[in-house]
Amino acid sequence: MTLAGITSLMRAPIGDIVAAGAADVALALQDECTSIAAAHGYPPRASAVERLRAAVTAPGSPLTASMFRDIEAKRRTEEDHIVGDLLRRADASHPTPVRRVVQAHRATY
Repeated sequence: MTLAGITSLMRAPIGDIVAAGAADVALALQDECTSIAAAHGYPPRASAVERLRAAVTAPGSPLTASMFRDIEAKRRTEEDHIVGDLLRRADASHPTPVRRVVQAHRATY
């Protein structure tokens, strides 16, 4: 969800997001997703968390998510299945301000 959310929100590949100084936004989104998953009994392995952190903060990376590419091509996306599911699982103890912005952005698409 982190890659799909951040590249769709920023409508840019990871390298451009990092160059714009927004790597912290990607990391905040990852933290929100990790927290929700862990709260529902699916804590990601530390190695997976670190790999994703490296991927979403890699300077010059051309990496984008398929959801972003679908937006660019004006196709339907799987937003509700990926992004929406996390919001439905979040509760007051797991605030998701970045994820909520991602969903609002996608809803306007």
